[in-house]
Amino acid sequence: MKKVLNRIEMNGWGILLGCLWLVSCILLSGCSDDDEKDNRERYITQLTEERNVVDYLLKNSTYGTEPGTYPEKSKEILETAIAEIDDFVSRLNNGETTDQQTVDTLVEKTEEAMKKFKDSVILDVSEEQRNLQQLKNKLSELQNILVTSTYGTEPGTYPESSKSILDVAIRELTELIDKASSGSITLTNALVEEAIQQADVKIDSFRETQIETETFYNLVVDGNNGGYIDFGYHKEFADFGETQHTALTIELWVKIDEYCTKQYEDNSTYLSACNDEPWGGWRIYSRFHTGGSDDLIRASIPLDKDGKIGLEEPYYRAPLLGYQTWMHYAIVYAEDGVPGEDQDERFRMFYNGEKKGKSIRIGQDLRRWVYTADSYHQAQIPMTAFCRLKADGTRMEYFKGSIKYMRIWKKARTADEIKASAEGNCTVDPADPNLVCAWDFVISKTDLDMTKTEFQDLTGRYTAVLKGGAENFTWKPVNN
Repeated sequence: MKKVLNRIEMNGWGILLGCLWLVSCILLSGCSDDDEKDNRERYITQLTEERNVVDYLLKNSTYGTEPGTYPEKSKEILETAIAEIDDFVSRLNNGETTDQQTVDTLVEKTEEAMKKFKDSVILDVSEEQRNLQQLKNKLSELQNILVTSTYGTEPGTYPESSKSILDVAIRELTELIDKASSGSITLTNALVEEAIQQADVKIDSFRETQIETETFYNLVVDGNNGGYIDFGYHKEFADFGETQHTALTIELWVKIDEYCTKQYEDNSTYLSACNDEPWGGWRIYSRFHTGGSDDLIRASIPLDKDGKIGLEEPYYRAPLLGYQTWMHYAIVYAEDGVPGEDQDERFRMFYNGEKKGKSIRIGQDLRRWVYTADSYHQAQIPMTAFCRLKADGTRMEYFKGSIKYMRIWKKARTADEIKASAEGNCTVDPADPNLVCAWDFVISKTDLDMTKTEFQDLTGRYTAVLKGGAENFTWKPVNN
């Protein structure tokens, strides 16, 4: 019985000791978490204080080239130290653990950075030493240009032969530095200034050999002051096939810089081959009401409706279309139906390659309503851009703007073809039997002649003339 009691007593002590051990572990664990938190805060405080010292040194030091100042490039030493502290503190704030030794190592590294910065102070050296350093700096610049420049035959590169320009400059400067270092010559301010000036001349000569990227210019016409493009009168500009089977496409790359400035006039005509007494032919234009926010890009298509002329003017409305921004504008008219549409759909308008705006729908029972250009041919009015001419030669609906390309086809182009044009495929086949005329008013810098006033179209059949005074025409780099 006594042995049993002793065994129970011993087991009781064991259980008690086990419980005490478990409680102590829990308590110690809690203390460990608290200690880690306290340590992390202490580390952050220590590093923040160190950062403040570096930041003060960075912001309150004087930078320059005079004795007692620090070179601008020395800022990088302190900025790098600050960035490393910021990164470390950020990781601590996100729960990362560390120890005092790691923190002390970072602090020591920061102290070394500050010492390196302070050691970079410009000392009061002799005039000859400063002169020698200027030459060495210029030599480094020459060597850097030589090594980092790209050589070849493509635009933006330098010819291989241009290296010799820098090689000569480097050799001359190296010889001068060697003589000064050996004491065989004295570096005066005048001598150093002349040497640096000669090196800069060599650098400029090298830069001038860079192969230029070809620059292209587009035509700018100030129609508000009298300028316009006269394409002449030609029957082909307004005749597009047999009656009831007429088909045409007109494409234009244009930008309005200033709407028509004539009082009470709210039309700005891009391109026109029409007469309005009565209506005949066609025109494409902008209609903008001064003080408003919307613009209409619009087409005028006169139809002979059983002997009476009716003017169809489908449009697309949006804020300031083509105003001070390039616009690809196209219209398609087809009396057999626009490609991709049903046969009743005679007209579609495209803005930057996308189908937009109103249409002209005419049922099959009214197929006799057809496009007419009779009055236009009777008056023989020249086709014009940047204005519209009346039969008596009066200029109206003018504006100031820019033009890149113009195309007229006696066929209905597809939506895909027009989209391709809008996206930059501006090439045409001059021998295409459906191409009426095409002008490119984009010229390379090499071919640019500011005095030129006559431009032949791509088919070789027609000539456009700039009229209204040379002061109303200029050429600007494309996209400006």
